[in-house]
Amino acid sequence: FDVVLGNPPWERIKLQEQEFFAALSPEIANAPNKAGRDRLIKALEKAAPGTVDRTLHEAFTQAKRLAEASSEFMRVPEKDGGRFPLSGRGDVNTYALFAELFARLTGPKGRSGVIVPTGIATDFTTRSFFDWLVSSKRLVSALMFDNAWRIFPAVHPDTPFVLLTMGKADATPEFASYLLAAEHLGDRVRRYRLTREEIFAINPNTRTAPLFRSQADAELTARIYNAAPMF
Repeated sequence: FDVVLGNPPWERIKLQEQEFFAALSPEIANAPNKAGRDRLIKALEKAAPGTVDRTLHEAFTQAKRLAEASSEFMRVPEKDGGRFPLSGRGDVNTYALFAELFARLTGPKGRSGVIVPTGIATDFTTRSFFDWLVSSKRLVSALMFDNAWRIFPAVHPDTPFVLLTMGKADATPEFASYLLAAEHLGDRVRRYRLTREEIFAINPNTRTAPLFRSQADAELTARIYNAAPMF
């Protein structure tokens, strides 16, 4: 495709018991701990067939099986035909899967853009995907926002997100971090560029994106790491 654009779901594949029962059974959702929830869930299984409690247990069992099967599918290795060899790792989240899918759907001269949590560029779990983007010169830009000013009111204010643009690019990737409003995108002082070598020199173990507040901070840090070897 020439353009792939979207705001994919940000959901963990693993079934969250509290979220599942939040609307269906507040008693289970609000249990003081996991042991208490497990005890109440097992009680549902003992209910008579056809009752509300038994039907609820059957729905929970089906949802759990679906989550487990989805997790297995996401983790299939590439050599066995897996679709998500870079993002189907750890505690899999759908946003990472969609980011990899978008990147692979893009044509040779196309661009893909997603709005996803900043973890796609900074988390240890998604480091293989970010490493691949940088190493294959597919990262165009990663413009990262904090949600403290509630750009997305429904998203927790402590959840940062990124406008991630991907596609074949000869230019050095462009970054911005700690943005608080859309207007900050126009502030060139906040923008900075880092080469593949600079990124991997600053974060050699994780190969994730370094975060800076300005181009001056990025340049100074890159020079320090270039001048002094790692201890």
